[in-house]
Amino acid sequence: MQLPRNVRFDDHIGEVRQMTKEMVPLESLMRLDDTEITREQLKNGSSKPPSRGPFARIVGLLGRVELGDLSDIDRDRIMRDLFHEGFRFGRFARRFAALMTMSVLIAVMGLLADSTAVVIGAMLVAPLMSPVLGAAAALVVGQPQQFLRQLVVLTAGTIGAIGLAAATSFVFPGSMDPLPAEILARTSPNLLDLGIALAAGAAGAYAQIRKAAADALTGVAVAVALVPPLAVVGITLEIREFGLATGAFLLFLANVAGIIMSAALTFLVCGLVSHSRLHLGSGYIVGGLRWAALAVIVMVLPLHITRASVLPPSDPTEDVEHWLHEYIEATGDGAEMVNVSVERIAEELLVDLVVTESGIMPSTEDLAEQLASELSEPVALTVQVLEVETEQASADGGG
Repeated sequence: MQLPRNVRFDDHIGEVRQMTKEMVPLESLMRLDDTEITREQLKNGSSKPPSRGPFARIVGLLGRVELGDLSDIDRDRIMRDLFHEGFRFGRFARRFAALMTMSVLIAVMGLLADSTAVVIGAMLVAPLMSPVLGAAAALVVGQPQQFLRQLVVLTAGTIGAIGLAAATSFVFPGSMDPLPAEILARTSPNLLDLGIALAAGAAGAYAQIRKAAADALTGVAVAVALVPPLAVVGITLEIREFGLATGAFLLFLANVAGIIMSAALTFLVCGLVSHSRLHLGSGYIVGGLRWAALAVIVMVLPLHITRASVLPPSDPTEDVEHWLHEYIEATGDGAEMVNVSVERIAEELLVDLVVTESGIMPSTEDLAEQLASELSEPVALTVQVLEVETEQASADGGG
């Protein structure tokens, strides 16, 4: 079909421009949670409009990086691994419940036996990483309903783990005085634990994207323990040590917040969400990431209060022994140091010093003040003086 020669294209350029404006670009039509989303639906309020602000700009820049170079098939595969829909959810729920039960039982027995190897085994069995990574992915792709579903699974697993741990601890007889070191190690979290969770969350998300790196999930499960802290919460609640239970639960929350935040950023940088989806669903995406960042920031304060320093305090025994040895040699007239024991209780350092009476010891008060000044912390010093007896004997070797 040919147009009449007297019809010029320039005469209809206005109509062409109007038709172009009314056309819906292909990139604006996409699948998001099994729902067709177009620009017209954005106008009608069925989807949250694009977000603005500095945080939104940062999210937009990260979304353009696409280090993962993912195709639509890769994205569908990741979503299917993390999101369990329809009849698949029933099978996932049964598998999740079975693995959680076994993991908690192993963790409780390992903690009560003070066995690091058994606790590590519980970490490897635990399935809690799946809903945590699923929640991070739901934030990135802008699916609030899927995010809530993952949180429901995580909450159910958390409550069940604490209850089962408390019941198991009640069944096993025996005294826990003093508490095993494996339990105490999970009752005083610090900022270092949050840093580990952030790094491990990124590693877990990357392993989920790249099947070649799937073996890294084992290391992530060991690095960031989710079930052992919950087992400690149940055990300490059963013996009514509520302060220790609070510390263990704080460790669990720090791990979850850190993993979700870093995993979400890793999913974003690796291109789990396409440019079109990032633009149309940026309201949900930016809002979700903002709340995740806020959760991490909120966790910093209690972790800082729990432990003022980033690293746990080191054992001061060697420093105390060295200082006391030099001080006694310099000020004590012939006194000799026999033994030193150091124990930290609350905010005070208990030092037990054993010396001989063969010389003149410095004043105990002066010694305690000097030691407290040297260590920059309160010191309670106990000095025990041993009696020294000297005996002489001689014998004639002749018959």
